[in-house]
Amino acid sequence: MPERKDFGDALVKAALAPIQAANARLGEGAISEGVAALSKAELLAGLRQGIDKAAVVFKFRSVDVEALLPWDELLPALDRLEAAQIAAMRALQQHTSGTGGPLSGPTQGSAPDGRKQTGTEVLFKVAKRFAADPRICGPLEGLATQVSGWEMLVSQCGDRLESSPLHARFARRKLLVLVALLVVVLGAFSVGARSGYKKKTIDDARARVDAVLRAEDPCAAEGLAPGDIALATPEQVTAEKSRLEACASGRARAKYVAACETLAKNFEAGKLSPDDLAIAKDAAPRLERAQKRELGLPDLVATPKDMPCQDSPSKDRFFGTYATAAAESTKVWAEATRVSDDLCDALRGKDFATKPYRNELSRRAEPAAAKAILSGKPEDMELGQKLCDFAASFGIERGKKCTGLAAVVAKKR
Repeated sequence: MPERKDFGDALVKAALAPIQAANARLGEGAISEGVAALSKAELLAGLRQGIDKAAVVFKFRSVDVEALLPWDELLPALDRLEAAQIAAMRALQQHTSGTGGPLSGPTQGSAPDGRKQTGTEVLFKVAKRFAADPRICGPLEGLATQVSGWEMLVSQCGDRLESSPLHARFARRKLLVLVALLVVVLGAFSVGARSGYKKKTIDDARARVDAVLRAEDPCAAEGLAPGDIALATPEQVTAEKSRLEACASGRARAKYVAACETLAKNFEAGKLSPDDLAIAKDAAPRLERAQKRELGLPDLVATPKDMPCQDSPSKDRFFGTYATAAAESTKVWAEATRVSDDLCDALRGKDFATKPYRNELSRRAEPAAAKAILSGKPEDMELGQKLCDFAASFGIERGKKCTGLAAVVAKKR
């Protein structure tokens, strides 16, 4: 029967295999290849292989072994090691690009024997060979320190497995098998029958739970029988909770998307409801002003991103209606001198060629241009040109006065 030590050794040996492979490359003098082999992906793959091999020792599932490991320490350690490995690789690459050839330079000592040493020892010896060049030595020592921490964590994981209750569970399971065999030999068929029936009941319940949890619709989990959940594994109970949460989240999202679609339709129709305004949130006051054709000067600098439901499929359905409301908000154009580029582009369209805003802009521009031509005052010239240019930005043809003012301004330049 496997011993406790076999449990931990199986994990440690497999988890440290990538480091031993890197040691071999470093021992051969292939420093860049050896450092590259110490990637986060390789080390994590080695650890997961160790988990699988350890699980095989006592015929447990890999998830049972995985649950015993301190992932809140392992994953941050891997992240730190990855950062150190990237820094070391960058230093080696900079050295190679600077010298135009493979890694070489001032070294001390001989290449380490990676077969008889830990990854930490090998890396420190390699770093020592480049002691004269801190640009290489420093990153290599930093990587060695992180590898040391990783080797220590892996060793602690092995200890943790050896002291875990899984071995006792394995022993109890073996004992139960022997007891069951003894019961069979003694003819206690009734006990065996009851045990088999109970196991079948549990297995059938868990199979039904599995089938529901595999369904495409997460809301199918709502139909699980309480009796089946009572016999489910902890993993199944957790999965059921996740599926129910996904169901609730999906329904909330669908409700929100539908509400945004309704808001877009009602805004186009000019019939906003209290529910629509609640969905519009901060954009609600602006939509109400647009619906009443009472937009103000700040509203003219709005863009499509200022419209509601920007995280829904309906996000692009608002600005066209908003542009129509702006074009028909006559009062605001009596003072407007600036609009957003998006609104300007929208109002230049042929659908807005007869909208009231164009008449208002022409009404303001021509008299201002005439006044500027007659007075010749700089402030009148500036205002007249500004209003003429503003009207022209919407594709409105310049009138005689605006054309004349442009000629006067051109002569003065």
